[in-house]
Amino acid sequence: MKRFSAWWIFVPAILFLAGCSGQKEMVLKSGYDYYKAGMKFFKKKKWDKAIEKFDVVLLNYPGSEYVDDAKFYTGECYLKKKEYLLAINEYEELISRFPYSDYVERAAFKIGYSYYKLSPKFQLDQEYTRKAIQSLQDFIDTYPDSKFCKEAEKLIYELRNKLARKLYEAGKLYIKLREYNAALIYFDLVLESYYDTDWVDDAELGKAYCYVKLRDFDKYEEILAKYNDKESPHVQKMVEKLKRVYQRELKKIEKEKRKR
Repeated sequence: MKRFSAWWIFVPAILFLAGCSGQKEMVLKSGYDYYKAGMKFFKKKKWDKAIEKFDVVLLNYPGSEYVDDAKFYTGECYLKKKEYLLAINEYEELISRFPYSDYVERAAFKIGYSYYKLSPKFQLDQEYTRKAIQSLQDFIDTYPDSKFCKEAEKLIYELRNKLARKLYEAGKLYIKLREYNAALIYFDLVLESYYDTDWVDDAELGKAYCYVKLRDFDKYEEILAKYNDKESPHVQKMVEKLKRVYQRELKKIEKEKRKR
């Protein structure tokens, strides 16, 4: 019969106690401990690890006083990762679940900012651009004294310029197609809807060009009169080009008369 050393008898007991000790440490950890660990990863820009720790707070410690902190910084992690729709979802849930949180104002701004980051080049569909403008305007209306309002206004201005340019470029395309009445529609949309953008002068002078081609010279001259004293090099260049187009059109009319 083989003889065994007595210490083997105690191995299971030792392992059991060690396991209990580990479990006890887990139970004793608070929501704050996990939040603090998440913030350490956040500061080190380890976004995924930070999210893991914040998730423990949100799932296992829903009554913790740091649960709204964890929710906000989960959104911040997704924002840093450029996963903007996930960030928006976190910010919206924070506002819905914790309406009295100190983070609500910042979360509301970050929703608009996330949509701004999703806004594509002007040639593409502008759904996110419009959502960004609406979200940022809602933010300004709700928090008119917020320190983020100036930035929100700046972003709105940039986004509105993008929408204005999209319409203006559509008008230019119709000019290339010699569809001048269609071009006028798009230039008018710029002037009516985006009168506070950088594309107003371009749209006005685009209209003047169309009127020359349509031989509605009274309307052309009416628009041109507004730009006699404009000092902008860009505007003056467009005006000079228009005048040359106008003179060429007059010469065409003279040739047509002689052929009759």
